[in-house]
Amino acid sequence: MAEIKCTVTNCYFNKKLGCTASSLTVNGRNADESRSTSCHTFIEQKPGLRSSVDEPRGNTDILCAAVKCVYNESERCQADDIIVNGKNASVPEETCCSTFKSKANEGGIH
Repeated sequence: MAEIKCTVTNCYFNKKLGCTASSLTVNGRNADESRSTSCHTFIEQKPGLRSSVDEPRGNTDILCAAVKCVYNESERCQADDIIVNGKNASVPEETCCSTFKSKANEGGIH
């Protein structure tokens, strides 16, 4: 479980640059770099949609399909904290997990 810093300020779950979602899912099964990942949990905050009133969580469970990332263990993120970017995103594909680090850059795919 990791703490999440999120710059996607127009996400329903973003509060004080933290994440209020009970769990987060990162897509990017074939990702070799962070920009090929995305936050599947992202929901665009739209007029009339009530923003999440919860406080950011410090121990969010992160499911991760980016199996080529060094922090991915059995499709769960093992990083202590992650950064999700995607300012002004309107769909999940416009977000990314900037913490992604390729296993290929660490001496090969495991």
